[in-house]
Amino acid sequence: MPETEQYKTIIYEPGPITRFIHNEAEKRNTLSGHFILEFTDALKKFQRNREAVVGVILAAGKTFCAGHNLEFVSKMDNWKPGESRARTEEDWREQLDFMRDNLYYPLWDCHKPLVVGVQGGAYAGGVYFTLYCDITVAADDAVFGFEVNRVSGGGLAPAILPYFIGFKKTMEIALTGWNLSARDAERLGMVNKVVPVDQLESEVMRFANILALMPPEILKLNKQAARFTQNRMGVRDSIWFGAETDVLAHTTRGEREKEFYKILKEQGMKAAVDFRDKPFEQYGYTRHPK
Repeated sequence: MPETEQYKTIIYEPGPITRFIHNEAEKRNTLSGHFILEFTDALKKFQRNREAVVGVILAAGKTFCAGHNLEFVSKMDNWKPGESRARTEEDWREQLDFMRDNLYYPLWDCHKPLVVGVQGGAYAGGVYFTLYCDITVAADDAVFGFEVNRVSGGGLAPAILPYFIGFKKTMEIALTGWNLSARDAERLGMVNKVVPVDQLESEVMRFANILALMPPEILKLNKQAARFTQNRMGVRDSIWFGAETDVLAHTTRGEREKEFYKILKEQGMKAAVDFRDKPFEQYGYTRHPK
């Protein structure tokens, strides 16, 4: 992996409070393979740095993370509109195993505390990126988006969300693809605090500065104890199982998903998102900010 100063997708600022800034605002900070490898490499450096006490995760621009780059995935697929599947089971397994083993597990297993700030929105994989951190601060414009469940994937939501927001709300989200506002996420316990967007970074740093005053060994022991309990409840196994069910979801495409990817290839992202979300607007659904 490259040295710190050579990172292309992130800004890495080591120190007692180490900062990771996803710096691809023009791509809405999607979870590309390049970003995942660079972020995980920096995360390893953070954990091995004796000076580092707490990590802060931020993102440049108006959106924290748009999830996967669907337009890139669509162009990468060698298929014709109307075919039953865009990629084989092996293709999807390779991609989802990569996500789980190189992003989700390293985040969840990190032995030092991580504070994350979310603005604009975290969608699909971006939601789980925030969940596996320890303290989440959200801007009041933040949206936690699950619309992908309406056309494909979705296995991680019912597998993981019950540990964070309870069974009933998980089922509502998993079965409808509904989004959560920052205030809803705070009320359900998925977010620690909501602040105006112009105060997001300062509030994240306030939390980080408080943690940096704590004895580092106590922080790690407390986190280890909490993670042990959560893992005994099944969280880590559910991260694994969620990726497995996502493989199944992506390789058993229904007509709606095939049409979504057909529109995506032929007309672009805006038309595909309109196809996916417009039918829900009559029932009070508000789309995420563009």
